Amino acid sequence: MGRSKTVLTSKEKEIGMMYVVLLYVLTTSACAYILFFYNADNQFANGKKEALAQMERVCQFQAAQSSHFDKITAIDNSVNKINPEVNASYEKREINYTIGELKKIYSDNKYDARYRIFEQAASFYELKLFDRERLTASQKNIEKFRRELDNCRGGVETLKNN
Repeated sequence: MGRSKTVLTSKEKEIGMMYVVLLYVLTTSACAYILFFYNADNQFANGKKEALAQMERVCQFQAAQSSHFDKITAIDNSVNKINPEVNASYEKREINYTIGELKKIYSDNKYDARYRIFEQAASFYELKLFDRERLTASQKNIEKFRRELDNCRGGVETLKNN
């Protein structure tokens, strides 16, 4: 019979009960505050609003791409079919005007970096047009030098024969 039993007095039982009730009330009030009063949904709603706004901007950009795709195709076709040997300044002016409109799309929407693609496409077509003109001028110079070289060779041959 070596077991000893501890007997609690009524005051100790009351204090123990107060601790349990106090712990229960604190836990219940903390849970109630988190569930009902703390506005955690507002933080999630802000994230949802930002995500929806970003999706709207993406849709606007896709619409801008679609609407200006015809313009880019027209520039590409014009640059590919232009003949730099022909002095058609009105065609070059029209191409440069359309390229300027393409650059303006970026300048109107500088806040969004995705629109920079329009400026880059415009710069690409400017350089492509310049390269076509430069290549044609180089080919003309090469043909001119070949003719002069052939004339020179012919003159040297006639001098050798005489």
